[in-house]
Amino acid sequence: MISWDRWAILKQVGIMHKIALSDAKLHEFLHMIDVSVKKFRELITDLATIARVEGDMIILEKVDLDETIDNIEWSLENVIQASGAVIIRNLEVNQVLFSKKNLRSIVYNLISNAVKFKREESPVIYISTQTDNDHIVLSVRDNGRGIRKGGIDKIFEMYGRLSHDVDGQGIGLYLAKKIVNATGGNIVVESEPGIGTTFSIYLRIEAENSAVTPVLN
Repeated sequence: MISWDRWAILKQVGIMHKIALSDAKLHEFLHMIDVSVKKFRELITDLATIARVEGDMIILEKVDLDETIDNIEWSLENVIQASGAVIIRNLEVNQVLFSKKNLRSIVYNLISNAVKFKREESPVIYISTQTDNDHIVLSVRDNGRGIRKGGIDKIFEMYGRLSHDVDGQGIGLYLAKKIVNATGGNIVVESEPGIGTTFSIYLRIEAENSAVTPVLN
């Protein structure tokens, strides 16, 4: 059985036979096919990721934030060095109850975005934690481009993107908010164009009473 994307390619190839090889539009047509196939594959990958998040469940566990950030810095070592990024920590609370894999994915996404959406100067990323009533607040603040007024809500949409000169479909922040909200927490964003952005993740202290949370691979 031929998959949908292969069927689409074969259909378009059939059209190509009607175009003379000397036709100047042939190269443009081939480029359109390539772009269409890539977008379709990205869509399938994103939908599969969402399905795993909604379908898989895991027991919450104690997460060491220093260890998590160390691992992220190691994974992004080349990107951090190339951009000259500096990561500063001020962790009043070092352990939180959450999914280790999910929390790593969320913080990884925020640090990666802070580097991608940098201004001309090197990125400076501040990561801090503090207790706020019945929540532990994990904040990631940067000195990047910032987000224009009215754009903050869009970054949490499934395909919300504020800049088209940066790779990615924006699926990360959509899933991040979905995961945090599922545990009774919240993500708050404060931003000013040309100054930077702060993501504050509110994690419930009594989260251990929650049975499960979705998994993000």
